[in-house]
Amino acid sequence: MLKIENLYLKNALFTIGFYILLLIASYFLDVVSPSGPCTPGLGAALLLVLPFISGLMLIINIFRYFIYKKELITSIIIHFLIFVSLLIFIKTL
Repeated sequence: MLKIENLYLKNALFTIGFYILLLIASYFLDVVSPSGPCTPGLGAALLLVLPFISGLMLIINIFRYFIYKKELITSIIIHFLIFVSLLIFIKTL
């Protein structure tokens, strides 16, 4: 088992892993319940909820950063970049 001592790197990898698992889950949910022309399937619904999940996790990490966990800055940056990317993507649709 790989043990990561650097807390900044550990939080960044955990956050990136979360988003990768979310995308994989979205893919498999879309295979199980495919999207139609007028109704989103489970995978598409999960992706539609992704900006809210990302924004909520960003707010929670900012709160925890100011309370006691200074090593969450990498996670905050990743959540912020994902959140902004999703907003830009939604705006271009």
